[in-house]
Amino acid sequence: MYQVGEYVVKANAGICQVVEIVQMTTDSSREKDYYVLLPKDDGRLKMFVPVDADRTRIRPVMTGDEAMDFIYCMDEIEAAWIANDKQREQRYKETLRSNDPADLVSIIKSLYRRGQDRIAMGKKVTATDERYFRQAEDTLYTELAFALEKSKDEVRALITTVMQEKRRSSAQG
Repeated sequence: MYQVGEYVVKANAGICQVVEIVQMTTDSSREKDYYVLLPKDDGRLKMFVPVDADRTRIRPVMTGDEAMDFIYCMDEIEAAWIANDKQREQRYKETLRSNDPADLVSIIKSLYRRGQDRIAMGKKVTATDERYFRQAEDTLYTELAFALEKSKDEVRALITTVMQEKRRSSAQG
């Protein structure tokens, strides 16, 4: 159970602070505990999430150490690839709702590669791909930036540096 004052990640809302735990009566006239969450970027919006919600709806924010470990392991995450456009877009939507950083990296990699392939063929990156790429990147980088107490641009630069260092060391060894 989260405590008042803790920060969590809520699917489709980002980083939120638990500001209160309240009891509310459900439709079945049963008392149930709810977290009252305030999104970090919009303190006017209150969200109520059942305390017993599953981890796909709400989970702890990564710590700084967890964020660094995650960044160092990002290159091991496979790109998600689905050839069918409709199925691929559905996967993107599910990934954004999944609240799972590894899934976000998977589609970021997939969308990046797909964009590079389209550019190599003289085509533009599709608006749908661009939109999902930006959403996934923003969701992931927001959490990493919060955990590491850095800006999203600093996180982007850190990830690039780590990936380059890993490539150099694997080329040497």
